[in-house]
Amino acid sequence: MEKNVLFILVSRIFRSLPLGYMAFLVPLYLHYLGFSPSMIGVYFLVATLSISLYLVLGGFLGDAFGKRNILVLFSLLFSVNFAIFAFSYNPYLLFITALLGVGVGSGGGVGGGAGGGPFNPLQTSLIAQFTLKEELTKVYSYNFAASTISAFAGSLIADYVSRIVTPYHILFLLGLLFSLISVVFTFLIDRDQGTGKIRIPKNSYSSISKISIAGSLGSLGLGMIMPLIPLWFKLYFHATELQISYLYSASYALVGISFIFAARIEKILGRVNAIVIMRGLSSIILILMAFSPYFFIVEILFLLRSIMYTVTIPMRQSLSMDVFSETERATGVSITGLARRLPYGAGSLVSGILLGLGLFLSALFLGGLISILDPILYYIFFRKIQ
Repeated sequence: MEKNVLFILVSRIFRSLPLGYMAFLVPLYLHYLGFSPSMIGVYFLVATLSISLYLVLGGFLGDAFGKRNILVLFSLLFSVNFAIFAFSYNPYLLFITALLGVGVGSGGGVGGGAGGGPFNPLQTSLIAQFTLKEELTKVYSYNFAASTISAFAGSLIADYVSRIVTPYHILFLLGLLFSLISVVFTFLIDRDQGTGKIRIPKNSYSSISKISIAGSLGSLGLGMIMPLIPLWFKLYFHATELQISYLYSASYALVGISFIFAARIEKILGRVNAIVIMRGLSSIILILMAFSPYFFIVEILFLLRSIMYTVTIPMRQSLSMDVFSETERATGVSITGLARRLPYGAGSLVSGILLGLGLFLSALFLGGLISILDPILYYIFFRKIQ
């Protein structure tokens, strides 16, 4: 593996370790401090809006002034977020973690791939820069597999800590340590040459628009479900933090293994067909969860949905790199990321309100139904590209 790709991979591994438990820990921690479900929804909305801003800034600035340089900056902000969680109980300071918007508490969880968020445009385009075109899906698969397995290891750490102490601040301190190690490996990546100026993408306009439209509808549906689903487990099924931690641990382990088969699935079904089939099934599973009366059934469906959705991420990224101009890749990924994040934030706000009213099952059903539009539009837009 090319050394720069290896440094990108290792930096993401250490960034993903704490995200293995932050996905479920943040909503539970805010609830522990007395935040209402609707205020937790507002927190995730603010976090999502901030992440959206960083997504756009990261892509445009990365193409203009070097993707590695901006990745270093975001990695440092990531560490600042953990420092706030680790050393403060002040609710106003905690809301700063949402404003910093670099992944902590964004509610992405398994659904978005650990360690992604505003880092994603920079990582994705840097990997494409250092990798042969025919190897892209495979390298993206390895990247996601390593980061997801790392998130699994992080969730195991959370399991262990939860057995001996109140877990929150110990885990936040560990997250700070892991994030600082990630910064070191990010510094080792070779500097890339930017264009020297910020430009609106013209060559990739059509492809960016199509991916943005499909992704925005899918993310609206997922935003109504994923950010507060750990709290739904706790309030509706009386699941403990340890049970939820086990569930997320299992999901990360299974997803990490499934990534290894992404390139093979793509070869058998075709890239676009695989995206359509797997994401369509994942949306149907979300709808089924709304009708499940028992927690063990919901757990099984949650795990299946995690595999079906996330295994398509390397394929989607490879497709994006094919249809975006080489000098507009980071910008293109940032714009499509923004198109997913804004509806996701709106969905999280709706989710918090519905959960507060005792109507989270409605969010599950409607969110799953809306998310089906994502694979349908991918088929309409890209069915001729395999």
